[in-house]
Amino acid sequence: MRGLLLFSCLLLSFSVNARAADVRLATIEYPPYSSEYLIERGSIVELTTRAFAATGHTTQIDFLPWARVLVELRKGNYDGILPLWPDDIINERLIASRPLLYSELGFFIRRDTPVNFTKLSQLSGRTVGVVRGYNYPFEIMSSGIVAEEAVNDLSNLRKLAAKRFDLVLLEYQVGLHLLSREPELQKNLAWQGQTLARIPLAVGFAPPKSAQPDWAEVYAQGLSALLANGEYLRILQRHHLTIP
Repeated sequence: MRGLLLFSCLLLSFSVNARAADVRLATIEYPPYSSEYLIERGSIVELTTRAFAATGHTTQIDFLPWARVLVELRKGNYDGILPLWPDDIINERLIASRPLLYSELGFFIRRDTPVNFTKLSQLSGRTVGVVRGYNYPFEIMSSGIVAEEAVNDLSNLRKLAAKRFDLVLLEYQVGLHLLSREPELQKNLAWQGQTLARIPLAVGFAPPKSAQPDWAEVYAQGLSALLANGEYLRILQRHHLTIP
């Protein structure tokens, strides 16, 4: 009986904790913006948690593989996803927050094999590492490059170092973060130097359900509060980023 009572208490505690958060969001490993291995789990995760806290709401943010993020969102198990590019927000019919940061997209190269170009058509036939499932800009993908897919950016960087690609299409801050944790790769690889696209990163919210708050509006209020009291800028500075 005593064991049964303890088990029941544990179940009750788990149930309460599962319901505890007001808003549930999903994310992926996307350093330096979101990562289980970074301080406060990354800059955009911290911004989001603090923004909702500023309006008196608690937040649960779960890290999942990208494919599962989409499946769970479509099932209605999450109120939104972070961080997203505009195309992802449009494709999933979400409501976008204000841009939180801007991502610079370009190429990483091998230091001993520089690649110079003035227009994308000059890269026709070059093999370029990309990540399966990412919505890269059409003008880049249709320029004549030969895109080869991998499961993540780090795998692409490793293949680039092994001379399996000519280039890797990757965000500047993400690439620098990954290389900073792989000394051998950092020694051999570098940013090519040209920004091909400057892409806003935002939180995408599902349309509000009946009798539930409009989380996109609540989030906007929280971000405004962080901007007004200076906390927004302090968060970005802690993560060595700049305000958009």
